[in-house]
Amino acid sequence: MTYRMAPGARLRGGLVALCAAGALAGCGSFQLQPKPMAFFDLGLGEARPLPAALAPAQIEVVTPPWLGVSAMQYRLAWNEPARRRAFAESRWVAQPADMLGLALNRSLRPQAGGNRCRLRVEVDEFIQVFDSAERSRVDVVVRAGLLPPRSDAALARREFRIGEVAPRADAAGGVEAYRGAVQQLAGELAKWMIELDREAGGSLNTGGRCGA
Repeated sequence: MTYRMAPGARLRGGLVALCAAGALAGCGSFQLQPKPMAFFDLGLGEARPLPAALAPAQIEVVTPPWLGVSAMQYRLAWNEPARRRAFAESRWVAQPADMLGLALNRSLRPQAGGNRCRLRVEVDEFIQVFDSAERSRVDVVVRAGLLPPRSDAALARREFRIGEVAPRADAAGGVEAYRGAVQQLAGELAKWMIELDREAGGSLNTGGRCGA
């Protein structure tokens, strides 16, 4: 004897099978939840031994377009070293320019009544480099310019290259290295401005330069 399934029964059977497959897929996706995103910052910075009279009136931090994002970027030295990559589960809380500006402002303590020059920091590189799967470092390269109050023609310029070894070869280890690099940069910027004042005979703010 031959049995034939009614069209309605076939439809119901297909729906049951589809729901069962969907339930299995749902269970699988539930078990494979992505890790929560981790957010990092550069810290607040520590005060540098810079005399109030030499502290710039304003600090400006400028970055190229590819650093105008919150992605934490890195390179693999052994695999397409020219390629910029980004950590999938780690982000900065803000763009590097904003975080670096905050750290430098807190470190160098801009003074409205002291040095009237502006300090412009142009960031050329800000990245973590993995030399191997076990070793990484961060590279921070900036060009600093001391600008008079009413002009963008720099009175002095200098490039700073900061390299800091990370304690671990991961994003969190890179953050620790970045924080150390930013503190080192703040210290070198302070020393540079002190040297500029010494070269000007102590008249950086009164000799027609920043005092103009």
